[in-house]
Amino acid sequence: MRNALRWGFLALATALMAWAVAASWDEVVATVRTMSWPAVAASLAAAVVALGLSMLSWRAVMRAVGLDVRVAVAARVFFLSQMGKYVPGSVWPVLAQAELARDHGVSRARSMTGAIVAMIVGAVTAGIVGVAGLVLSRPDALAAYWWAVLAVLGMAAVLVPPLLHRVVGVAFRITRRDEAPARIGGRALAASVAFAVVQWLALGLHAWLLLDQVAPGTSVALACGAFAFAWIVGFVVVIAPAGAGAREAALVLALGGVVAPAQALSIALVSRLFMTLADVIGLGAGLAIGARRER
Repeated sequence: MRNALRWGFLALATALMAWAVAASWDEVVATVRTMSWPAVAASLAAAVVALGLSMLSWRAVMRAVGLDVRVAVAARVFFLSQMGKYVPGSVWPVLAQAELARDHGVSRARSMTGAIVAMIVGAVTAGIVGVAGLVLSRPDALAAYWWAVLAVLGMAAVLVPPLLHRVVGVAFRITRRDEAPARIGGRALAASVAFAVVQWLALGLHAWLLLDQVAPGTSVALACGAFAFAWIVGFVVVIAPAGAGAREAALVLALGGVVAPAQALSIALVSRLFMTLADVIGLGAGLAIGARRER
């Protein structure tokens, strides 16, 4: 029964992912045709690398809660769970990770702790990279957005282990979990943060390779900051599958001073497609790893 539910959920998520791609296919194809193929291939490769770095960031905290398995096994759990992003609501990847981690002897409470902490790490580091990128790319940004710097400093404080443990405890109470969350040590947390920061830099490079095709000379710092900012917006709008719509609108807003809104939207749609293709590649890798283990 559990396997049937898993495959049913995976099929639903895959169908929603395919629908999201089909909805903007014509606009994406028209934009890609205007770009050089080396830049397109490099941008897609950067998105795939970023997905791998996200997995390593997640694995760093999951090892601390008991999922101490080989990288390939951890990759299978993570890549399959990412399909949950395409179902409305940010909670589905967390639940999928908890379910798949049970196959490796990790309790649901401990795996949920790791998944929630990894999600917090991703959000906080996105805020840090987003503000840093926008401030570095615009000399007047610090004076205009000083409040954002203070907000990011407040977010960074959440990564202090004692405070982080309390935040996860609140999340457990909200979700009506009776168990106490596991504690994540400072070393595991530092490794997760390091991988996450490099992940956002890779995604910034992915966005810059597209942006440079329509606005040559645009700084990499701006691309990194704009993409991380857009991801934060998509993450907050939990009702949108994988932040669809909200992330594109935020990216258009962040790039408003560099390219025309129509161009920014085209870039946002191409970026969405490439990140979806990266998830498809991850899904294929996860299924292949599972098939190999069964053999």
